[in-house]
Amino acid sequence: MVAFATFALIVFFFTILVLIGKANEQSEDLAGKGMNYDNKSKWNGYFMLSFVILFFISIVYQVRVLAPIMIPKSASYHGDQTDNLFYVTLFFMTIVFVLTQAALFYFAYRYNQGINKEAYFYSHNNKLEVIWTVIPAIVLAVLVVMGMRVWFKIFDQDSRDKNAMVIEVTAKQFQWMARYPGADGKFGSRIIDKEHITPTNELGIDFTKAESHDDFFADKLVFIKNKPVLVKLGALDVLHSFYLPHFRVKMDCVPGIPTQFYFTPKYTTEEMREYLKTQPWWCTINPETGEPRWKTFKYELACTEICGRSHYGMQKEVVVVKDEAAYQEWAKTQTAIYKPGDEAQAKTTTEAPSASSSEAFEAKLSTGVAINGAKDGVEAKLIAFIEDASKQVDKTTWFSFDRITFETGKATLKESSKAQLQNIVEIMKAFPDVTLKLGGYTDNVGDKAANLKLSDERAKSVMAELVKMGVDASRLAADGYGEQFPVASNDNEEGRAKNRRIDVRVTKKPVPSAMNKTKNNSVVLAEITGGTMHKSTKK
Repeated sequence: MVAFATFALIVFFFTILVLIGKANEQSEDLAGKGMNYDNKSKWNGYFMLSFVILFFISIVYQVRVLAPIMIPKSASYHGDQTDNLFYVTLFFMTIVFVLTQAALFYFAYRYNQGINKEAYFYSHNNKLEVIWTVIPAIVLAVLVVMGMRVWFKIFDQDSRDKNAMVIEVTAKQFQWMARYPGADGKFGSRIIDKEHITPTNELGIDFTKAESHDDFFADKLVFIKNKPVLVKLGALDVLHSFYLPHFRVKMDCVPGIPTQFYFTPKYTTEEMREYLKTQPWWCTINPETGEPRWKTFKYELACTEICGRSHYGMQKEVVVVKDEAAYQEWAKTQTAIYKPGDEAQAKTTTEAPSASSSEAFEAKLSTGVAINGAKDGVEAKLIAFIEDASKQVDKTTWFSFDRITFETGKATLKESSKAQLQNIVEIMKAFPDVTLKLGGYTDNVGDKAANLKLSDERAKSVMAELVKMGVDASRLAADGYGEQFPVASNDNEEGRAKNRRIDVRVTKKPVPSAMNKTKNNSVVLAEITGGTMHKSTKK
């Protein structure tokens, strides 16, 4: 809104100037003074010369101010070559730009209209024609050859290390799915058909093959310093783009067409932080964290295609470790995708989607693998409500998250909140017909308007995180209610803490299915305690 108001103000200002100019011309005509075009042309020349001088001054100033906050040096070896090519191209383009723009504006000043000036007709000069044709052709040829050399080095198939780390990254709206091979170093094969692709197996992994049993999904990309990486890319829905800015890597992810990129990391995350400690801007304090910027620096994976309204949520942390031992230590903490019984599920095609996904989810819930801490939280209550066909969906039944917390006075989620949010993601996968409404709340301390704004930002922050973790944005909604609808007294800190919360409401229930015919679900859910459900009058 502020940007629009600023733009409208600028347009209004220039419109007023134009109207004033028109009025001045008409008043001179009515007074019989006529139009002194020679004098106006002279002043236009002065203005043009002043403009180009100020323009170049502003460029120098912007480079000086913005250069320190631009992306740091390349974190990959081929990125150095890419940067060098960019700087060489920038050098030649800067020379051409400065010369042409300086000449353009100077000529407007030097050869402005005058009563005693007469144009000289200069039709042709072979020497000038040769100069401005041959020199640009040579420069462009040099740039093309340099670009081709860098291209062939980056995409040289024959020189690739046969022992390179291989990672499979699949993009979808709006999430990156990073699959790593397990201890055997081999990926399980994928079968792209209706039998194998299910809500719980979106990639169609063939779990009947032993190679797939130790594959795992990771919530971050982990590379090893100085070890080549081959990233195999794909997409499940629309066009996405795999972009690692710090490594100078960018490759489109195209549905139905596999693509890949090969590179070698150069600096670990810690080494890059040590380098940034020497850069003045990175030593300044980040107002959002209260710490120096270098301290919280992270490599990042992003999407550079406008892939939908929640495109902004397609981010993933990237970590570079120092050696193979550090990587293996991290890999041991990851959980395999495969669970006993997945082979049978992969062969089943006749069950209703909601039933099969629910049963798979309940199996994971009972083993405590997928749903971390659910038996002590609100997740079980939420599942029970969704599955209970006797309970009607209404606008008064809300569930309060009990393990989602924020930085004090901010909408920044604490890292400890990720576990419960991942559980919600699992629930959304298990019940594909469910949509959720998120509500943010505060206590009554402080300004009422500020509390309302903070509650709205927190609700939308949770929504954005769920989208980033793979939930379709169309299945979520978020609003802030400020200090309205307290669930406890605001007269003491314990009550105020309860009122500072995020609630969730099921806004659509799945069609009752075969899941209601068994008692296994109710037995499992009966053992789960914790979480709260309350009634309110909010809409």
